[in-house]
Amino acid sequence: MLGASSERNPEAHPVTDLHFPRPHDDPREPGSLARWLVPDGARVRSGAPVAEVVTDGAPRTVRAPASGTLWRQGRAGERFTAGAIIGLVE
Repeated sequence: MLGASSERNPEAHPVTDLHFPRPHDDPREPGSLARWLVPDGARVRSGAPVAEVVTDGAPRTVRAPASGTLWRQGRAGERFTAGAIIGLVE
């Protein structure tokens, strides 16, 4: 699920992956995407909070890795392992 994927042109704009964070206790243990803090297609600044996840039983904030437009790849409630791509910033 990439938002307006038909409108994306990866050659026109660099894309930075937004990864699910590594849990502190066991990096193999999956966590869940609790909620998105910004809508799909929103402009974000590098370092801005964009999602909340739960790892090790505790909530954590995921921040934008770059400035640009956020395209969600995951849905709230989905489970992910460390390093999985949950969004893109272009």
